[in-house]
Amino acid sequence: MGILDEYNFPFCVTAHSFNRDKSQVAVCPNSNEVHIYTRSGTQWVAAHVLKEHDLLVTSIDWAPQTNRIVTCSQDKNAYVWTFDGPSGTWKPTLVHLRIHRAATQAKWSPLENKFAVASGDKCVSVCYFGEDNDWWVSKHLKRPIASTVLCVAWHPNNVLLACGGTDMKARVLSAYVKGVDEKPAPTSWGERLPFNTLCGEFESPAGGWIHSVAFSPDGESVAFVTHDSSLTVATPAAGSVVSTRTQGLPFVSLVWPDQNTIVAAGHDCSPVVFASDGTSWRMVKRLGEDDMQRRSATASPSNSNSAFNLFRQMDSRNQPAKSGGGSAGDGQLKSVHQNTITQVHPDPAGAPTEISTSGLDGKLVQWSVRA
Repeated sequence: MGILDEYNFPFCVTAHSFNRDKSQVAVCPNSNEVHIYTRSGTQWVAAHVLKEHDLLVTSIDWAPQTNRIVTCSQDKNAYVWTFDGPSGTWKPTLVHLRIHRAATQAKWSPLENKFAVASGDKCVSVCYFGEDNDWWVSKHLKRPIASTVLCVAWHPNNVLLACGGTDMKARVLSAYVKGVDEKPAPTSWGERLPFNTLCGEFESPAGGWIHSVAFSPDGESVAFVTHDSSLTVATPAAGSVVSTRTQGLPFVSLVWPDQNTIVAAGHDCSPVVFASDGTSWRMVKRLGEDDMQRRSATASPSNSNSAFNLFRQMDSRNQPAKSGGGSAGDGQLKSVHQNTITQVHPDPAGAPTEISTSGLDGKLVQWSVRA
């Protein structure tokens, strides 16, 4: 398990998403803008800035097949961005979300013909393109959601949607849209799936907020991480709900690289790998910890400027800058990330062994989970 690539941006990264071949990446620098960078050797070169939002951008998702980007923000809006070849610019299309609170996360469905937007309005907007009006319209998943929705995830069948939030419950709901989706095949989650059908509801083990949720690759299980530093995996076909408590700080994001592996990350600054033995889940590895051979972010524009490095240390790690080596004694963490990991993303091309992480320390890291 090791690092494939590491890069330091001169700002904290609160959200990121790669295009299919990872030649470009969209990042949010903790502002109302989305910056798109293009790969050039070991460098990431700024190419575009998307500026339509008025408040902090909370989520970015880049569709690998259609090459469209969806963004959402605290300004209660979402935009679908399409690249216009002749002009060389990204064109935004406003989404009719019909919400009155901040949007918290946006995710494309597997077929990329619709997407879901979680919000503080006690609902999830399921958005699809309305041919009649030539714009993106939405339907709301409301019942029985009782509070802010923080996270969403799509089932591989393009119909079921998992969500979780501050009501301390993870749910699986049907997001079937007539005229957009084909009738789904029966699954362990149910057979008849009209819109807003509740297919499963699971509580946080110790009453913590649900920070992230994800389906297994085969769609038979759903996993979620909560503010009590636990990972829970529910499998309705087996009638099992397995929770694993950890000793660290809470996780805020997770992915399934393969059927028997989950990677979660958050306030502990290290991605944690969990493995299944068939009946339970256990923590097996912290990615990058004690990896003294990891490459430094040589592409960072600040490596040659020691004064800049000192000020950045004060800002990104919220601690007094100290000169000297990078040992644990001077405040340098043994992990690759030096501050909270804000997001974990699966490989956009579907490679089961690769993930990427971004953090408040400004680092964007690509990992091999099996190396």
